[in-house]
Amino acid sequence: MSILFEPTQIGRYTVRNRIFMAPMSRYRALEGGVNPKTTAEYYSQRASAGLIMAESTRINDWSGGINCPGIHTAEQVTSWKETTEAVHEKGSVIFLQLWHAGRASHESLMPKGRDVVAPSAIPIQQEVMIENGMATPTPPRELTLDEIAELRADYAHASRNALKAGFDGVEIHAAGGFLIDTFLQETTNKRNDQYGGSPENRFRFLREVVEDAIDIWGADRVGVKLSPTSQYNNVGDGNVLETFKYTISELNNYGLAFLEVNEEMPFTQLPPEKRAILDGLRGYWTGPYIGNGNYTAETGAQRINDNKATAITYGRFFLANPDLPERFRRNAELNELDVNTFYGGDHKGYTDYPFLNS
Repeated sequence: MSILFEPTQIGRYTVRNRIFMAPMSRYRALEGGVNPKTTAEYYSQRASAGLIMAESTRINDWSGGINCPGIHTAEQVTSWKETTEAVHEKGSVIFLQLWHAGRASHESLMPKGRDVVAPSAIPIQQEVMIENGMATPTPPRELTLDEIAELRADYAHASRNALKAGFDGVEIHAAGGFLIDTFLQETTNKRNDQYGGSPENRFRFLREVVEDAIDIWGADRVGVKLSPTSQYNNVGDGNVLETFKYTISELNNYGLAFLEVNEEMPFTQLPPEKRAILDGLRGYWTGPYIGNGNYTAETGAQRINDNKATAITYGRFFLANPDLPERFRRNAELNELDVNTFYGGDHKGYTDYPFLNS
């Protein structure tokens, strides 16, 4: 497992290990999408990670999501500064994941005058979390061209604000059946204009968002997350190889900091057909590749040793074990995750997981 503890280059940054913290929504933001004071402590506790991907963060007030932090107001920027400063004091690198839920939302989460929207008016069947539990998502309205232009501007504004907040870079969330992913995939994008039809057109919105972020940050501080084989939030491209071969090949031309791919589970446990797809797509990316998908220390190290990944993002392991790299190093027992405190609440299940030396 020694490969996990070797430094590596991620864009502009030399990071101290290859055990990265995955972006995880915790739904603890206060009114106005501002972080509570405990957010800085939460991320600081986990700053032994080589790189931290901060949680999905709203680009505007109609991004959807319950109690999700934002990065579109001055107050939100100030609250994030506390987190970036705390992480930097511990010597780690932190990127912010920019996100819009798209159709995976509900009318109760929208501000007055805004609808649940998507590239096409295709409803989602999977339930979403709202104030009082789970609910069937509100059927989306198809985005107008003016709204797509507005969203592009909002992504750029959020990217500028992330820079003001002291982040080291941004990750564009183009996975998980959320807004950008539904532009990419045939099953959720039935538009007949410049944003639909061919892989090139379906990639157009992500291209615009990425190019705007590069103008703000430089390519070596921008990453993208994809999930080619996932069917989460009722996506699943009818021609996944064609769609994501084009997407990844085009992204590869920019010299981005990294590509993070949600592989759903450790690669060796995937069905053969999904392994073949991901292996086939892997060849179109030449930069740093971050694997994500319930990896253990052993399976993560193996993926890196096989030259299939540069680093691994760990989610729930990091949630319950703030000192995860040290536990991996010592082959120590891991804390058990309390699923009842995963979403919402206060410090319990957030900043009170014990360290090895406590």
